[in-house]
This record gives sequence, structure tokens and C-alpha cells, in this order.
Amino acid sequence: MVLGLLTVAAGGSPVRPFATESTGISVTSSVVRKATRVDVNRAGRDELSRLPGMTPEAADRIIKRRPYRKLDELVGKKAIGKKQFAQIRDYISVGTEGM
Repeated sequence: MVLGLLTVAAGGSPVRPFATESTGISVTSSVVRKATRVDVNRAGRDELSRLPGMTPEAADRIIKRRPYRKLDELVGKKAIGKKQFAQIRDYISVGTEGM
């Protein structure tokens, strides 16, 4: 069930709260988004390509330049540019494989 109310998250981006059918608890899409981040050290080409603004070629560069210990290494290793990094930053993480 989707609620009609539109809220703004702390980062200034609009999010639409929704209630889960089974529990009735309201959760915002930003909470869900953070819980389901893509690990850049483990994700395949298809999963990386589904990120906002990500091309299959950029996904290939990310895979080729692994491992990453910090997110900003994606730019430092020239896998993607600063603008593209800004688009996907909230959707990605670095897992233990990069440690």
C-alpha cells in the first residue's frame, strides 16, 4: 500500500513513504535503497549496469580495476568519472573483498 504523502529526506531528495502489507510499518525508499547497496567488489556486469547512468562499458572498467578498499577509488583508479560517481554513490558499497 503506497501512502499519498511525499516527504523530503535529510539529503534533500524527495522520497515516498510506503507501508508494508504484512506489518503495516511505514518505510521510506531511501531506507530500502541503503539496505540494498551494490557491492562494487562482488557485483557482476549486469548488476552494475542497472545503476543510474551506468553503461556496460563502465561496469567492465569497475570489474577490471578491482579490488576497491574505499568508494572514492572508483574515481582514483579511473573506472568512472566524478559525475558518474556522484550519480551512483548512494547505491554502492565496498565489501570485505576489497579490504
